[in-house]
Order: sequence, then C-alpha cells, then structure tokens
Amino acid sequence: MSKNIIQDDLIKKLIALLVKDGFSPERLYKVPAVKGLLSTQQETIKESDAITIFEAAVNLTNDPTFILRLGQEMDIVSLGTFGFALMSCSNLHEALKLLLRYRTILDQGPSFESTKYSDGILLRINMKLGTAFQQRIVSEIMFSQVISIAKFLINQEIVGCELHLNCSVPTEAESYQQLLSIPIKFNQPHNQLIIPESVMLTRIRTANPVTNIIFQQQCEELLRGLNRVEDFSAAVRRLLIHAGGEFPNIKQVAEKLFVSERTLSRRLFMESTSFRTICDEVRNLLATQYLITTELTIAEIAALLDYGEPVSFRRAFARWNKTTPSAFRQTPH
Repeated sequence: MSKNIIQDDLIKKLIALLVKDGFSPERLYKVPAVKGLLSTQQETIKESDAITIFEAAVNLTNDPTFILRLGQEMDIVSLGTFGFALMSCSNLHEALKLLLRYRTILDQGPSFESTKYSDGILLRINMKLGTAFQQRIVSEIMFSQVISIAKFLINQEIVGCELHLNCSVPTEAESYQQLLSIPIKFNQPHNQLIIPESVMLTRIRTANPVTNIIFQQQCEELLRGLNRVEDFSAAVRRLLIHAGGEFPNIKQVAEKLFVSERTLSRRLFMESTSFRTICDEVRNLLATQYLITTELTIAEIAALLDYGEPVSFRRAFARWNKTTPSAFRQTPH
C-alpha cells in the first residue's frame, strides 16, 4: 500500500499544471527518462522516479519557477488526518513539531531536520542522493510547500522568514521572491528556511486543542502502523481519509488493497464492520472537522464529502449526530 501520499498527489498536480501552462502531458510521457514511469498500473511512484519526472517537467517547460509553483499547489485538506492535525495546532511552532514527527505517514522521501539558532530555527532538508540540480528541485518544492501551508494556517504572509539556496542566482530571481513573498539569498552554504521565533509563535486561525489531541492520536496510530500489517478496516479508513474528498468506491479500494470486492467485504465483516459503515465514519469525522475548523459553506462541505446534493449531506449528518450541520457549527467545541 502507498506510503507516498504527498508525492503521488504532486504528480497529479504536476500534470494539471502542465496542462494549465499549455503543455500536453503526452510530451512529458515521451521524454526518454520518463517513459514507463507514469503507468496507470502503478500503485505508487518511487522517490527516485518522481524526482526524474520533476526534472523532466522543468526541462520541458523551460520555466525555472515551475517547481515553486507546483509546491504552492499543495492542498492541506488532501493530507487527511495529518492536514487536520496541522490545522488544529495552536501555533506554527506546534505545527512544525507535528510536521517533523509525522511526515513519514505521508511520504517516505527526503525528510526535514531543524536546528535552533539565536532567534528561531533553521529548517533543512535531509537529502544526500541525486545530482545538485535534483537536490535543488527537491529543496524548492518542499520549502514551497511549507511556506504555502504556513500562509494558509495563519491566513497572512510569514514576515521575517528567509530562504537560503545553494544555487547560483537565476535570471528569474525576482520571480522567485514574488512567488514566495519572502527574501531569498542564493549562493548559500545550505538549502534552508530561517524561521524567527516571532513567526513560530503566530497563532493558527483554526486552532482547536480538543480536536488536535484527537488527530495527533490518530497520527500516532498511523505512525505505528507503518511497520506492521494493518487490519483491513484500518487500511480502508486510511485510504478514505487520504482520498481528499474524492471517495473511492469499494471496487477501487479493493484494487488498492490487492483483493477482490468479495474478499474485502468478508474481511470487514470478520472485523465487525462494513465498507458502508467505515465510509459513514470517515465522512462524519471529516464533516465535523470542516465545520469546526473552516468557514466552508454547507454546500461546499457536501461536495467535498462526495454528496451530489447538500440535502443528502444534511440528512446523513443529522442521522449521525442527532443535529443539523448548522446547529453543530454554532455549538462551542
């Protein structure tokens, strides 16, 4: 089962961004180094193959800012449990600690490491393999994601941060700074993001200590589950949570778990549950968090949860919680 949720999502967004920029995905598929790497039969894409695809896309578009823009396409809701845990943290410092501890839930690629300095922290990327250009690509995409998520969480620019890159000054240096909205220094010894303490202590607009505890517990369960065989019900729940609103049906989930629909249904029955029950549990979990931590309308939440009509979502929510979505939102949590 895939452990590269961020990476696989990025590949989808890369294809969409190519199309948006006027490039046919077929041109990328025909690049010799990429041929066969984007097969629809693949469950997930290896880290080394993903980097090859990123590099090919940059060369194809001849746009040095392509990777930065790709990183900004990160949708925190698509991160499932981990995304909601970030959204419910009290401040950026808590969110960063969560990122450092649980990122492996989503992606088995390069990791972050942090070092304290006089007035904050230095955030670096732990990547030893690949060419200098490939390391630059990975650094740019990961830092772009972090900056984009931080802006989303606090709903403002992250004033005081500074990005250091160990590459030479590109001709598009001004475009880099406009995209990220923070100062960037080139020809530096390390690829690193400098985050002052004042930024780290900025309150997150959707902070909720109660739900944060719940989601961190779920992150712990997912982290422990990385090195053991999951129950089928846990595996189904994880796939649905990380679906980002595009709920797969039982046939699609069975295919991801490499079993038949009948086998999946039987195994879930043996675990005293069903696919329908798990779908309802996940939808209810996501619905309550959308209502508590976002300002999305009921119709928007219904669409994210794959309901064709808002009225269907309202009925389901009332059945689960004995109250309406609007009344639930108005109740203190």
